[in-house]
Amino acid sequence: MKNRLTLLLLVQLVLAGTAWADEYPSFTIPKGLLKYANSVIRKQETILEIHSEKKVTIREHFVLTVLNEAGSRYAYWSDTYDKMSSIDKIEGNLYNAMGQKIRSLKKSEITDLPVQGAGQMIVDDRVKYHSFEHREYPYTIEYISETTNNQTMFLPGWSPIRGRGMAVENSSFVIISDPVYTYRTKTWNISGKGISTSNGKKKTEKWEVTQLSAVPSEYGAPPIHEVAPYIALGASTFKLGNFKGDMSTWEDFGKFVKTLIDGQDELPEEEKQKVKAIAAACKTDREKVDKLYRYMQSKTHYVGIQLGVGGWVPFPAKYVASKGYGDCKALSNYMVAILKEVGIKSYYVLIRAGKDERDIPLDFPSSQFNHAICAVPLGKDTAWLECTSQTTAPGYMGSFTGNRHALLITENGGVLVKTPKYDKTANQYHSSIEATLNKEGQLSITANNRYKAMVGDDLHQFVHGYSNEEKQKVLQRALDLPQYTIRAFDYKETPGDIPFIDEQLSITADHYAQFTGKRLFIVPNVLNKWEHKLTADTNRQFEIILNEEKIEIDTVRINLPEGYKIERDLKVNQLNTPFGSYEVSTQIQNNTILYIRRLELSKGRFPAKMYNELLLFYEKIYNADRSKLVFVKEEA
Repeated sequence: MKNRLTLLLLVQLVLAGTAWADEYPSFTIPKGLLKYANSVIRKQETILEIHSEKKVTIREHFVLTVLNEAGSRYAYWSDTYDKMSSIDKIEGNLYNAMGQKIRSLKKSEITDLPVQGAGQMIVDDRVKYHSFEHREYPYTIEYISETTNNQTMFLPGWSPIRGRGMAVENSSFVIISDPVYTYRTKTWNISGKGISTSNGKKKTEKWEVTQLSAVPSEYGAPPIHEVAPYIALGASTFKLGNFKGDMSTWEDFGKFVKTLIDGQDELPEEEKQKVKAIAAACKTDREKVDKLYRYMQSKTHYVGIQLGVGGWVPFPAKYVASKGYGDCKALSNYMVAILKEVGIKSYYVLIRAGKDERDIPLDFPSSQFNHAICAVPLGKDTAWLECTSQTTAPGYMGSFTGNRHALLITENGGVLVKTPKYDKTANQYHSSIEATLNKEGQLSITANNRYKAMVGDDLHQFVHGYSNEEKQKVLQRALDLPQYTIRAFDYKETPGDIPFIDEQLSITADHYAQFTGKRLFIVPNVLNKWEHKLTADTNRQFEIILNEEKIEIDTVRINLPEGYKIERDLKVNQLNTPFGSYEVSTQIQNNTILYIRRLELSKGRFPAKMYNELLLFYEKIYNADRSKLVFVKEEA
């Protein structure tokens, strides 16, 4: 018996030694890192070597242990390349839970495809991608890669935590450069200066983080770069193809962009005569801007063109005039050229576009933009023009480019400006519903709804992007009604700096109300019910960010069958909170319900300790919007 126990102990020690000899056993991850974690970065080494203004090498060693299915979203390697960059090396390995290698990456397994842009795009970018597609958890992936960029306008930053639910054992970022070469860094949640060394020929700066806990997913939490370490990197002087620039200041960067667009704003003679004729019929500069913008929209369409340096240099206005298409740069430049021809000064503008896109760091001049628009100063006001859309109203930016900073390219360089802000006075929804209930519980509804500013952005895309047949199908499944038929619908859009869309709906909703014995049960809020429900959280970590601000006003009039009187009215619901307010009221007279609902949402940042107050606010709205009136049949 004693010998058998000794032998068993020896076998366990050998097995343990073998396991520990492997590189990345999952059981060696510190327990403190497992909280909230779906994956753990075991090792991440990023070395950025800046050889000159025209050449940068990036070497990366990345090891990730995937703990569960949710963590597999980061279990891959990918990178893009184009005429100004190359992927020089990619190696990979897959390990099991004990850290034993299962297999290595084969070159034939790497996917190499053209980058697919949204909509109509012409690009020379390609992407290489690989995933081991393993599903036995936990497992570990390892990738070693090397890439070369032949420009310094775009320098990669460092994000040790790539997303929520990811912990980090060790991650480092090293920059190697010539001692006289200057670059700039902006840091979040990490010491501003790395550890610097120099041997006379090269200088090295290194940042390192260890034992970083995962960031949990929380409703309305700050973006990941605000709560996890992040370093943005920007050159001072740089090269892009044959162009040389400086981004030490916004003014300097704007001067560089101006060199890319100079001389591109000449129109063909025939085009000059057309735009002058349009302007001649207008009484004011604003009328000229609006009509010339509509002219530009009518004869052009968007085609994204990202070819090498052409990703930054717009095609000439003459090219757009003759071809009828261009990307955001070409179309914005074309609009500037049109206005110049009729004596109206306008500016080419760079912006970071996208719904819910964060604003640029104002104190860190660098190439942070993905879009171009046009700005036209008109006295005290500025007309902003989105030149890639055939349907957007002149002067309106909306959620795509509104309420953020942009870089105006002037004769003297770049100037930061603010695009229009759309607050509660602009973002409004008004609904007026007339409905009749029959004795079978069927509700016939006529709704007249108005969507203003950003409240109507999604509807604008719906109105202009779908055929009537497609609209019918979408509407038939989009409303929060038990059983219904869309009998008719219509949309009318009124342009302006604050555009609005009027929607008319004719609907029949079967079994909307319930008749039980002599009682009638009906929800007076017919079409606009609150959808958000939150989960209680007593351990909230981060502040709450609410970005939506709007006002909704619903007026609903429902005619009931004869002979019913109110038995149970709605409870008085009047909520006033830092997050917004909510109020409903009902009046019942002559077999008619008059229901009025007003919801106001406020934008802001709120302490984490207020989360459960927000939960209660949302819950009360949710329940109140579904509350029923109860009527009873009067005795004959």
